[in-house]
Amino acid sequence: MKITVLAENSVCKTNSLNVKSEHGLSLFIEFDERKILFDTGQSDLFIHNAEKMGIDLSQVDYLVNSHGHFDHGGGLKHFLKINKKAKIFLHINAAHKFNTKIFGFIPYYVGLDQKIIAQNTRIYFIDEDTQIDDKTILLEGFTEVFPQPEADKALFDKTKNRFIADRFNHELAMLLIENNEIVLFSGCSHSGIINILEEVKLFSKKMRIKATFGGFHIKIL
Repeated sequence: MKITVLAENSVCKTNSLNVKSEHGLSLFIEFDERKILFDTGQSDLFIHNAEKMGIDLSQVDYLVNSHGHFDHGGGLKHFLKINKKAKIFLHINAAHKFNTKIFGFIPYYVGLDQKIIAQNTRIYFIDEDTQIDDKTILLEGFTEVFPQPEADKALFDKTKNRFIADRFNHELAMLLIENNEIVLFSGCSHSGIINILEEVKLFSKKMRIKATFGGFHIKIL
């Protein structure tokens, strides 16, 4: 398995290809014969960085969008322009109207482009744990046994002109099975990375979690 970071919050100091960074995440994964894109960042930056690294995103087989926030799915419209074949997986709740509040009271939209989602026939909406193929699994619905990250308190779901706390029931985790072990991908882990790991262990009690990649929203004290 080969994992290439296409977009992330920072770049390394030895940056010979002059790739750029942005707030968000996009990972390109080569696994057996599969080419998987996990999240798209917030713009078309992931495409420009991929070009600099010699990666042809038109050949991606699967796009998994981890949750309904623009910094992980804002690049979807750009991906659709360059890739005409990939199956796209998105949680059924990811098209909700997600917001944060600037200064604690000014609403600011942080969700996905709802028109793009509504108009695209390649999107598969996930509402339960789903096995895409023999080695690729999507999990959803993570029980809050341990507290969610503190940053979650600033995020809201707008429903019928009311802002309610976002419970992150739009989050997906991806499991790739390699040599009978699990490699876990989680976009932001708003549900709590420990809760997600516990759910993965319940899902498959016989396989070891070999590695975990993604964003964790862990506060370092």
